[in-house]
Amino acid sequence: MTDDAVAFIRDVTLYEPLERQLEARHRVRLRFAGSVDSALALLSERPTATLMVDSRPGYADQATCELVDRLLDGALPRVNVVTVGGELYPRPAAAAFSLLASVHLPVDEASIHWDQIGDQLDALLQEFPAAPIPPRKQVEAGGIGLITYCQEFFPTIEDLLRVAHRDVTILLIGETGTGKTTLARFIHNRSPRRDRGFQHLACGGLPGDLIESELFGHTRGAFTGAERNKIGRFQAAGRGTLLLDEIDVLDLKQQVKLLRVIETGEYELVGSTETRQSEARLIVASNVELEELTARAEFRSDLYYRLNTLEFRLPALRERSLDIIPLAMQFIDESCAEHGIVIEAVSREFLSRLKRYHWPGNLRELRNHIRRAVLFAESRELTVRDLSPRLLEAVSDSEPSARQRIDGASIAEQVARSEREILEHALEANGQNRTRTARALGLSRVGLYKKLKRLGLLPAAKADC
Repeated sequence: MTDDAVAFIRDVTLYEPLERQLEARHRVRLRFAGSVDSALALLSERPTATLMVDSRPGYADQATCELVDRLLDGALPRVNVVTVGGELYPRPAAAAFSLLASVHLPVDEASIHWDQIGDQLDALLQEFPAAPIPPRKQVEAGGIGLITYCQEFFPTIEDLLRVAHRDVTILLIGETGTGKTTLARFIHNRSPRRDRGFQHLACGGLPGDLIESELFGHTRGAFTGAERNKIGRFQAAGRGTLLLDEIDVLDLKQQVKLLRVIETGEYELVGSTETRQSEARLIVASNVELEELTARAEFRSDLYYRLNTLEFRLPALRERSLDIIPLAMQFIDESCAEHGIVIEAVSREFLSRLKRYHWPGNLRELRNHIRRAVLFAESRELTVRDLSPRLLEAVSDSEPSARQRIDGASIAEQVARSEREILEHALEANGQNRTRTARALGLSRVGLYKKLKRLGLLPAAKADC
């Protein structure tokens, strides 16, 4: 049983009743931490460490942000975090609170709402070991930062860092909106070519008969409408980097010419027989499986096997559930800077809706929804009403209906059956790890524990790993 907890709370009107109630209700002694270092020292002494932190805007100050950021940086291997506050999180700490908080204890100016937390807090303090801090990978190049808590994405980033500075062709595969262009710029910025040009050609946005001209350039009179000489992207890139996106739309003839450039650097302008030499580094990208196109003879096998030596796959946003809120906060910062808007706080329900949406458009869709929310914000606080009706409707439609009756089963039986299937699938997808499963489902660990216990799924689940 946990015999004490650490409080990083400066407001005495909140700390004192919290201290009294914890001892009376849960037999837990609250230890006061006056600084970031003292909080970490107190927590490090306790294998079942619980940190209670004031999450109210105006009270969660710079020191609070430093504390939670140091936790995310790995200052401690594990800790239970209880946020104590209202509906709003301060913007600078919102992502950290969303990632770390096991339980939220609601308060208002008048009182702490113990009845709303009930046995969740008791279970956290008495039954659960401290939760592991989600590891993150953070790298930066030329103003482009990559931050992810998706451990499946870590090897991709590590491998990219190994080859970014080499003069080799790289293939990026990922759904639309997963950040292939951003990653290509990151690779360019990590390479010796960082001070030279970066060219980006989206092949899918061009008519098929103009792709070759865009790639290699053309001479005057090479075809109808070619009224003057034009340089292509290979020449424009110089000794920099050229990103060819949607490479799958190239026809077989164009693929032959691209393969020649990759292998020899040689090409000709459309309408010319003079061979030129490209010195650009090439990055190619596609949102479809080139291997499948190759199997159907729609993509040349020699080109595919030349490209897939260094093939990197970008996960969809729905596979990066822990990244949704940190990315959303990054996009809020960008939108505020772009439009001169001040956002000071974000509601917990706003963040919850973002986590529950399935994001078919990936990072691009998330950025666009965030930009819209910032532009439509009626105050300096982002709330659910600032989200687009389309997103809210999609989140609502994704929730199971309580009215259906299947095979004569009662409503309660249907709900339990659906809930069990969802939990079993989530557990399997997260290696039977309860901590990761809870985060993926947008639940607290306590809430997940109760559901697993009620449905008889506890023996199969691991506490953490």
